[in-house]
Amino acid sequence: MRFITTKGKEGEMGTSEAKTDEEQELEDLKRLVDIAFLSIIPFIILYFIFGYFSNAITIYTIAFDYGLSLIVQVFAFQSIRTIQKSNILKFPYGTGKLENFSSFLYGALAIPTSLFIIYTAAWRFMSPPEFISFSLAQIPLVPSLLRSIWLFRRSSKLMQKSESPMVHSYYINFKVTTLFDIGVLIGISFGFVLVSSGQETLAYLLDPIISLILALYMLYCGITLTVGNFKVLIDFPLPEQDQLKIMGVLAQQYESYENIGNIYTRSSGKKRFIEIELYLKKDMSLKEISKLQGKIEKHLQEHFPEMRFILIPMKYKKSRGKKD
Repeated sequence: MRFITTKGKEGEMGTSEAKTDEEQELEDLKRLVDIAFLSIIPFIILYFIFGYFSNAITIYTIAFDYGLSLIVQVFAFQSIRTIQKSNILKFPYGTGKLENFSSFLYGALAIPTSLFIIYTAAWRFMSPPEFISFSLAQIPLVPSLLRSIWLFRRSSKLMQKSESPMVHSYYINFKVTTLFDIGVLIGISFGFVLVSSGQETLAYLLDPIISLILALYMLYCGITLTVGNFKVLIDFPLPEQDQLKIMGVLAQQYESYENIGNIYTRSSGKKRFIEIELYLKKDMSLKEISKLQGKIEKHLQEHFPEMRFILIPMKYKKSRGKKD
């Protein structure tokens, strides 16, 4: 798929220095995202042109992959601007979902595209074309590899001074893309050597084999991205068994509160979100409330390791069955 804090001196100088470092990291990340987005557009055109003139289905496959990746880059292009408004190098509320949606869209489009390429590659394997220009097919691969290496080096440098999930995503993406481009360039170059040595028939079979491998990888990415991001984007209620576990945890602390209000639960991917309304005792201090929240959260984490818990203290209310 193409697809800090600095400990400064006391006073205002330390705060200003930390802010400057974070702003610089944001600027570096924005530059990386902008270059990745703006550079992918000419490569889409380049790959389609040379795919047509070289008659190599492998180049067409890469062109389609670049086209789908443009969708992800558009969302990343918008996400970094949302992050920049908040002036913090972490996902503000909503940005993570934006990237999840872009990945889901990529996967949903990659599945039918890869199936079409697999069908075309299989047909070409059974009926090889009369001509494929491996020399022309190599032309867009060389600058594409140089782009991937440059972006990979930029993202790896940014990784050393940032813990942003977006930076980590770009680092992994460009690392895979670099290896991907190297492998395709070696395969196409080998085809060129076969043609030069008079082994045209064997060379023309190599092209659909490479495109078939790329299409299968695209299909794998498409399925995993679609399923994984669908789970994150869609919130589901917790099953009855999990609800009983929550009630069991609350039962352990029944002496610390007067009554239970509403319990709000949902699951998003692997994460569980639990919000509990508790009617607390009238004379309960803030320290005691904090201690109670810590106990409940600790017991809930034993059942749900990836969980976010919120305790909602409610105004004192007498237990049911008691008259005023």
